[in-house]
Amino acid sequence: MATAVLSVLTNKKLAPLVSEALFRAGAQGLEERPGRQVLLVTYGASRAELAKLWKTTEQLLSEQGVVPAPSANIEVDADESWKTTWTEHLRPIALTPRLLLAPTTVTAPALERSQRLIVYQPALAFGDGDHATTRLASRAIERHYRAASGGALLDIGSGTGVLSFVALLSGARRALGTDIDPEAVRAAEANAALNGLQKHARFVHSSGRVSGSFDLAVVNIELRPLLQVLASLPAAARRVQRLLVTGFLKSQAADVAAALKGAGFTARRKASEGDWVLMEGLQG
Repeated sequence: MATAVLSVLTNKKLAPLVSEALFRAGAQGLEERPGRQVLLVTYGASRAELAKLWKTTEQLLSEQGVVPAPSANIEVDADESWKTTWTEHLRPIALTPRLLLAPTTVTAPALERSQRLIVYQPALAFGDGDHATTRLASRAIERHYRAASGGALLDIGSGTGVLSFVALLSGARRALGTDIDPEAVRAAEANAALNGLQKHARFVHSSGRVSGSFDLAVVNIELRPLLQVLASLPAAARRVQRLLVTGFLKSQAADVAAALKGAGFTARRKASEGDWVLMEGLQG
């Protein structure tokens, strides 16, 4: 089966806006390859599908004053080699000064005595650590559980499970991750076993029932699904004292703050990296 590949070349300043527009247009996943310029890559079943996606993206960018749009190219990969070649761009990432993340496809980096390595099997699910929002969430989760160990994390949109592992290695006693993608759930379960955390981390499909008591919840997904999640939080998430949300730009912070208020949380600006923001919601 032929697979089409859409590649968009842009500069570092525009990359967050282009990424958001691609997701709003319907991209299911996005690979970001940094360099002097940023290459954004997404995949589809056909050239026509991706041509339609890019046309919608151009319209969304035009509405934000990005004219002309960055250059884009669509190619068809008849043998689906992208399923393995994309992993060549993965590398070890420092999630926090203490916690490093590395794919199983590279040589493990040398660690200092105080550091801990999280490993993961590359999969077509969000969570390779090479994004500002993953680092923002990791640092906030680490601070929380190092200051108040023994709690439990609810990780909504868990991807490959990285944030759940950060919580467990920072002092949480258990973590529950949910995701709409069955492949992400399988990947997270496999990664938990790789890190010896399978007894304390559990991953389920988002359609399943979320039960139990949690002291912290985190949502690290793109703006549109993030707002949808906040509008229909499971009861277990509404009961947490602190809710961390990220995956959105500074220009979108007001929309997220309003959504947090609607979910029963008081929003406060917590941290940012580049154009990306993590916001904390406090109960009541």
